[in-house]
Order: sequence, then structure tokens, then C-alpha cells
Amino acid sequence: MLGWMYDMVWESVFVFSCMIPVLWLWQTVFAGKFSPKLHRSALWIFALYIAGLLAVTGIYNLLLQTPQFAPYFNFELFVDIFSCPEQYLLNILLFVPMGFFAPLLWKTYRKEQNIILLGFVCSLCIELLQMFCGRTTDVDDLLMNTAGALFGYWLFLLAEQKVAFHLLKHQHSKKPPVGVANAFQALACE
Repeated sequence: MLGWMYDMVWESVFVFSCMIPVLWLWQTVFAGKFSPKLHRSALWIFALYIAGLLAVTGIYNLLLQTPQFAPYFNFELFVDIFSCPEQYLLNILLFVPMGFFAPLLWKTYRKEQNIILLGFVCSLCIELLQMFCGRTTDVDDLLMNTAGALFGYWLFLLAEQKVAFHLLKHQHSKKPPVGVANAFQALACE
């Protein structure tokens, strides 16, 4: 188990190091002048999460080896729920950061249906790519990953409420500042 985690960390670091030039170029040339520093920092954290996601799901292996189409499917719902319940919890937890960071970074994902669609499409892409790297394509993973993105979105809404409440509570004047109803508004981009 420890060896697997060690490999995942190094694979994540490798993928993230490949993302660094693209992120740096995007932030310094295209959007650096127009996006807040907090947004840029959150984007780097999100990129690190994506690198980890690619490593954990096995998609990283497609970068280094020749893809071989060897699909193994499981279309039976909740077949392992009693024998291996931790896999369901881990699949939910895997997509919680996506559900939290997407609406934090982009206003487009401030709607529940958009987060559900994002979680579903990203999970579907991972499951389809896993057919080329010797992993199981599982309908349960698709459902649990989508649920994880939704839970992450709910955490975002909770955090947004807490920040707005904190800003209102510590405001010296009785009139709330503009934009407190949407406390993360300045952080998100279009």
C-alpha cells in the first residue's frame, strides 16, 4: 500500500510539473493582469488536484506507455457495496475537490446542474480512458464520482455562506458591502 501511494505522489508531481509551463504562460500572458491573485493561487491548487486525479485513476499510464484496448466492464449497480464499501467512499471523496474548486474558480459552475454535468462528463472520460490502461470501467464509479462533485458543490455553498456571514458580522457599518451575498464573486472568472 505504501509503495502504491509513493508512486501516486511521484506521478502527480510529474504531471503537475508538465502543467507548470502552461499555467505560468496562461497567467502571465493571457489572464495574469485580469485575474485576482487569490484566483491564480486557487487555480494552481486545482491543477495539482487534477494531476493527482490523473495519477490515482491510472490515466497517467497512458502518457508513458502504448495504450492497449483491453476493456473490463462492470455494469451491475452496487455489486461490491457490502464486500468493499470503502471503494464507494473513496470514489466520492475523489471528486469532492472538483465540485468545490470549479464554482470557486468559474462562475459558469455556480449552478448545481452544471456541477453534476461536469462531474459526470469528467468521470465518464476517466472511465472510458481506463479501458486503454487495464483498469475496470465501472458504472458505480461513474455514479459515486458524480455524487462526490455534487457534495463538493454543497461544501462550496456552505463555505460561501460562512464567509458572507463572517463579513456581515464584522462589518462596522449597518449597511452591508456590495457583493456580500456572493462572497466569492471577486475570486471567480467568467
